[in-house]
Amino acid sequence: IYGDIGTFLRDKVNKHLAASGGECFYFDPSYIIRSCPIRPNDHIYCARLSRDAVHTAMRGYTGVCVGPIHNILVIIPANLIARGKRAVKKTSSSWQSCVQVCNMPGNLTGLDA
Repeated sequence: IYGDIGTFLRDKVNKHLAASGGECFYFDPSYIIRSCPIRPNDHIYCARLSRDAVHTAMRGYTGVCVGPIHNILVIIPANLIARGKRAVKKTSSSWQSCVQVCNMPGNLTGLDA
């Protein structure tokens, strides 16, 4: 009966922003891949992240992302994020820990076996 609320909201926001040259983007959640099992407190983290993102936008900030640094949600300028790439060594203990925690298949470990 009802259509996709995400596309509906995107279209309404884009219509409102068209006069000022603004644009809103919508990422269909069905394309998002989660690499680890859901934990009971994920809904708390997602609610806090979304609330901070909305408050940041309502303050008038543009060109920023909201995300965690050392377990504190911060506002990060998008140009700082996109400035350069950092690589993780596939043989590092950090990457191997990530592989183990997320139960990734063996071909993603980066170890030639």
